[in-house]
Amino acid sequence: MPGAALGQASDQGISVYPAAFFDDARPATARDMINRLPGFSLLTGNTARGFAGTASNVLINGSRPTAKTDDITAILQRIPATSVERIEVIRGGAPGIDMQGQSVLANIIRKRVDSTDTVVNANTTFLGTGQWVPHGSLEFHAVRGETSYDLTVSRTSEIWDDAPGNGYRLTIAPGGVPYTERAQRLGIVRVGWSGNGAIKTPLWGGEWATNLTVEGNDYPSTVRYFGNGGSRFDFIGRKKEGEFGSNWQGFIGAVNLEALVLQRLTREENSNTSLSPTDNAIFLTHNDSGESIARVTARYNLLSNLGLEAGGEAAYNFLDGRTSFTSNGAPVSLPNAVLSANERRGEAFLNASWRIVPELSLEAGMRMEFSTIEARGDAHRSRNFFYPKPRVLLAWAPDDKSQVRLRAERVLGQLNFADFVATSNLSGYGVAAGNADLRPEQRWQFEAAAERHFWEKGALVVSVMHEEITDLKDYIPVTATLDAPGNIAHATLDELKVTGTLPLDFFGLKNGLLKGNMVWWHSEVRDPVTGELRRISNQRERNLFFELTQDLEAWDSTWGFSFSPSSFNRQIWRIAQIQRIGIHNPFMNAFWSYKPTPDWKIVLGADNFLPYRFEMKQFNYPGPRNLGFAPTVRDEFIRTQPRIYLNVRKTF
Repeated sequence: MPGAALGQASDQGISVYPAAFFDDARPATARDMINRLPGFSLLTGNTARGFAGTASNVLINGSRPTAKTDDITAILQRIPATSVERIEVIRGGAPGIDMQGQSVLANIIRKRVDSTDTVVNANTTFLGTGQWVPHGSLEFHAVRGETSYDLTVSRTSEIWDDAPGNGYRLTIAPGGVPYTERAQRLGIVRVGWSGNGAIKTPLWGGEWATNLTVEGNDYPSTVRYFGNGGSRFDFIGRKKEGEFGSNWQGFIGAVNLEALVLQRLTREENSNTSLSPTDNAIFLTHNDSGESIARVTARYNLLSNLGLEAGGEAAYNFLDGRTSFTSNGAPVSLPNAVLSANERRGEAFLNASWRIVPELSLEAGMRMEFSTIEARGDAHRSRNFFYPKPRVLLAWAPDDKSQVRLRAERVLGQLNFADFVATSNLSGYGVAAGNADLRPEQRWQFEAAAERHFWEKGALVVSVMHEEITDLKDYIPVTATLDAPGNIAHATLDELKVTGTLPLDFFGLKNGLLKGNMVWWHSEVRDPVTGELRRISNQRERNLFFELTQDLEAWDSTWGFSFSPSSFNRQIWRIAQIQRIGIHNPFMNAFWSYKPTPDWKIVLGADNFLPYRFEMKQFNYPGPRNLGFAPTVRDEFIRTQPRIYLNVRKTF
């Protein structure tokens, strides 16, 4: 099977971490183990249309889970650590290994021994508002011979927006007197229900895996201002999703063949209202969407150091969306308020992995995408697209602790049909039109990375990347007063990323680890309203995050402290508004994990325990920004809320 093949290739750019490597951390799940891999950063993938371009950088028994709604983080949290035999980290590619378009992959190899586990997770979160949010799950895992069963039912809770709290807003109108009003934001947590079932079993000489996920969630939020008679903005979002995935992988002669199908269905309903002494508005959205995917991949090793991969993917996507906007009791017409869109897409691909010499490997490939998109809204549109997507990855490992990687790749962004339909954020930008003429972004990426491992658990990874972007998705004017998601002809993006793990035993802190994740971005694009150069909308200038942990063997515990030492901003440019979101640190979290026996784990933590300050500064112009009018400035400051959580896990 795929896992066995990877284990045999451990001398070809693969680092093997047996389960015993993680013993000091007393992991409960595979997610805990992934967190302890030196120099590895989990990428969760994305939910763009299609399967090939949405992968995370984690495999399970050599294969990617046939799932998108059920993301890799949730999947890893359902895998008991006791069921993991080892984790293999593949860097730079190797013959016979599907790198899923990534430069570095982690492959979790599960044990093949009979077992039965029932897991109860009982959790609660205490918010700064005094609200308790209970959640948890019931899991069943069983292995019988070569067949495994997994079933999970959950009451879910996730931090959807950590900006709510209390503060004030300062408004300065041109020629007017500045005034201050109290501000309040509510709505931190999104809660819901989910169920997941999965089975893997031998079939036709290979392995068949199938999974089903259903989930639903609700998210209410409110923004209130208390000056000038008061105003409030309410949002209620409801989402229901279902996903079925099935995968077969095995050998036909010397060819490793993998075939999969995936079906997703989603219903999303949103209500956005505003109310003030002089105005009221209601914006309603109802979207039904779905995705059907079929994919076949064949892998064949021409030589022991040369592997080929070829295949194809077919996908069908659809969205039926309708919106309505009422202002002061009168309906308002919007472009593409009601729209149906679908896409028929095909992709063919060919990749080769060549181990030139033991220290040098080359991966090269080509993916060719063909698609037809039809949209029926204000008008009937049908467009055809063809995009070649080449990729080259060269990796040099002068020794078993070092590697240098060079990558050049053309990456195609996937269109989000929700951008075709009108949207609203009445407390932010107001109302935006939909745009059925969107084209997908094309990014040429050029990346160089260097990785060095040291002191058994230490690692340092430094990478630089430059992007040349065509058809950047941003906001463009579509009428004299409305903008919509649209394309800007050209943009550039530069990224510097430094990640690492520093063992602290040498500095006197036994079993201590300091992990850092530091990223800086610089971008340029020409503003479609003013023609001036600026950053890409909604992009931070940096992200700095550090985590300190220590395993206390005598106490069967691990404690940790994480912090972000630097504030950051991101700006969004609209036709008549510039909005700046600022996160002013400190941003600090702490936790204590106690695992007295293999079947019990208790985690007590505090997130944002020194609440950071959230700022939203808006420059609202009376017309398009290029007309020279002075804006009204609204500067809002919110002191956010701390959160305390308790998680208890019991395995039977």
